[in-house]
Amino acid sequence: MQRVVLVLLALIQFLVVDINAAEIATFKINTTSSSEETKSSKMMKDLIKNLYERANYKVEFSHTTRKRESILLQQGKLDAVFARYRHIGDEDPNLIRLDPELIKAYGLIICQKSEFCQSYRHTTIGYLHQFQYAKTFCKEQKLNCREFNTEISLYRAMAAGFINVMVSYDVNIKILKKIRFDTQFFVKKLKELSFNSYHYLHIKNIKHLKQLSHTLTKLHHEGFIKKRFKRFQDESLSHKNITILP
Repeated sequence: MQRVVLVLLALIQFLVVDINAAEIATFKINTTSSSEETKSSKMMKDLIKNLYERANYKVEFSHTTRKRESILLQQGKLDAVFARYRHIGDEDPNLIRLDPELIKAYGLIICQKSEFCQSYRHTTIGYLHQFQYAKTFCKEQKLNCREFNTEISLYRAMAAGFINVMVSYDVNIKILKKIRFDTQFFVKKLKELSFNSYHYLHIKNIKHLKQLSHTLTKLHHEGFIKKRFKRFQDESLSHKNITILP
């Protein structure tokens, strides 16, 4: 009899563990980045992974283009997207915004001559297509700006002197080495260009919105996200050829 009881208890314990494991939802999240990870994509993955794990969820990351991502969202084959600016994400009927913001940050002015950083309004400015806040900033300030589809084309334009200034939120040292550009850089915080980036869930996962929002709020209160972003930005600027201007 005692042996039967022990077997039953063991079976019950196994079933409880199995049920608990089944209750942990797994979210497939697309990054719209290339398979070659950048420091910024690694930082974002780290933030998203911490967010979901603290909310007791699992995460699976995928990589595809924005166009393919839109198709997968329409088909309901994705559970969330990495991060989008609010004016873009809110327009997609398949997405629901997670509040508060994932990242609150500011732009940087990057130039080869310090005087260009100080008087950027009178220069030719380049920015990456996906940095839509820079595009809006250029239009509102009526600046002379050029848009580039890839980081390497943006950096090459700077190296060749086609643009005087870049607007970004970091400096990609890896690309500078790739194009063998070893000139001194000056970087200045662009206080006029602050921006928020938001995480979005597929509308089918609305029941998880409250839990994730609560967890994200806690991460902000702990200073976790602010510290991670600052560390990422500091690391991108810690190079012998980069001088940070006041």
